[in-house]
Amino acid sequence: MRHIQAALLTIGMFCTPLSLGGETKPVSDRPPSAQQQREITDLRLQVIELQSKLKTLEASVKFDEWQITRKQDAQATITLNLSEHTYQRLDLDNGFLLVSAQDAVPYLNGYTIRLNIGNPTSAGYAGFKAKISWAKAYDFTKYTKESYDEWQKSTQEKEISFTDVLEAGTWTPIELIVTPATAEQLGYVTLSLSTDTVRLRQK
Repeated sequence: MRHIQAALLTIGMFCTPLSLGGETKPVSDRPPSAQQQREITDLRLQVIELQSKLKTLEASVKFDEWQITRKQDAQATITLNLSEHTYQRLDLDNGFLLVSAQDAVPYLNGYTIRLNIGNPTSAGYAGFKAKISWAKAYDFTKYTKESYDEWQKSTQEKEISFTDVLEAGTWTPIELIVTPATAEQLGYVTLSLSTDTVRLRQK
């Protein structure tokens, strides 16, 4: 911001009339020289460049704030990394699970995504729903409201019901078929799970 203000002030030195003794007089009756014109043009270009960098920085800060807030809040939805087998915590209304992406295999005009769902709790879950969404990865360094809205419209979504029982202390493999989808459209994949049937041991 200081760079922008300094550039604007310098431009103003060329363009602002000078006030002497209560009267406003131009600095010079002569038009700016060719060198002054070039300097003004260069300064204006610097201001435009700085404003562009500022917008990119603001978008980056907003994204970082969103990530921090998301980590502080419950993980009701997670972003899957299909190239890694590490697990993530996924919170439910009545507990939490662990999700590990195994691979994505071409299937018809889309892909079959294989996941392992881990239940580290002492309760079991009988049946559940998986909601998956997918799209191309969005480049936040080129953020604009218009491009982001357009990207959100391109996101596809599917909900699948499973009858599998997520037994306590076990991993359960599942498969999700996403179509239509290309490899590029799996650059951003999110998942949420829900279940309303909890199994507990009875004494």
